[in-house]
Amino acid sequence: MNFIHNLIMRNLHLTALWCGLSTLLLAPFLIFSQATTTQVAATSTAISWFDQLLQEDSVGALEIRLETDLKLLMRGKTDEKYQAAVIKYKNKAGEEKTYNAEVKARGKTRKDICLHPPIKLKIKKAVLTAEGYSTHNEMKIVWECKPSGAFEQFIYKEYLAYRLYNLISPASFRAKLVKINLVDSNNPDKITEKIGFIVEDEEQVAERLETTMMEERPKDTKQFARQHFLNFVLYEYMIGNTDWAFGNSHNARFFELNTTKKVIPVPYDFDYSGLVNAPYAVPHESIPIANVRERYFKGGTVNQPEGMILRKKFLESKTAVLNFIKNFSLLDKFNREDALSYIEDFYKEIEDEKRFLRVINP
Repeated sequence: MNFIHNLIMRNLHLTALWCGLSTLLLAPFLIFSQATTTQVAATSTAISWFDQLLQEDSVGALEIRLETDLKLLMRGKTDEKYQAAVIKYKNKAGEEKTYNAEVKARGKTRKDICLHPPIKLKIKKAVLTAEGYSTHNEMKIVWECKPSGAFEQFIYKEYLAYRLYNLISPASFRAKLVKINLVDSNNPDKITEKIGFIVEDEEQVAERLETTMMEERPKDTKQFARQHFLNFVLYEYMIGNTDWAFGNSHNARFFELNTTKKVIPVPYDFDYSGLVNAPYAVPHESIPIANVRERYFKGGTVNQPEGMILRKKFLESKTAVLNFIKNFSLLDKFNREDALSYIEDFYKEIEDEKRFLRVINP
């Protein structure tokens, strides 16, 4: 009961905070591009299933029952083949909703070390449209790697990383906190409780940003919409994440603007960041840092004029970002203070103009 109470109180506060911050942070976005100011610019009138989940339980973690063959999921995690699943939850009217779905393992390191790997969930488009939803039918589900309080805190910190980038840029994946009752279809009486979050469908991101999702990576960084590129690379620096690469589309998705044909890179999967500081996270051997808590800028060289604009944008987000962390009560006192201190160090660094210029011109 304390868990549910804490979630309810936390989300009531964060929901109110989010509404205020959305208005507060809109003006800085105009500096970069008119396209980034549209948080939801849908071309379809039908609501998505993901947005429906956001509405079903706006004051807590939506409780979901997910049933599938767990042995098959583990055996097939390398092949990443879809398998049958059933997902159930009660809507805010108290009605039980049931969907036949498919799931498959995803991720890289987490597939190897986690008790149950993160998954991708897919519901047939025809099933969704029959209920009046849009065709956005594929979502990632990320949950704690192992059943312990420490790993629960890691998943909250990764969820926090998604929410913070929502504050920096609308060109970001949204996430919905969920409490999952994971059921093995071969042993329905055995239920594993997990805390996690559902990540927005990529096609929905493309729609609200008025873009087209790219199946292949851009051939040249000159194709990027520069302001979005800069948001991406400085945010990854802010949270201490070097686990991404444009060359092989690692932990980045690309969306081509319908108007200018420029490309927006959008990051995801932040478990290797210094902010999260998962015990299995280590820097790639090509990165000259000793551990993931050390920051390393992977954005190449940024000229001073655009660097100053970028610096101003991030400094204008400081109060909103730090207040969000201070009020993020899902984290225990130790982890909340650690996250706050880590991000405060970033702002101290960029407040010093000379230090900031050394970061963007290594």
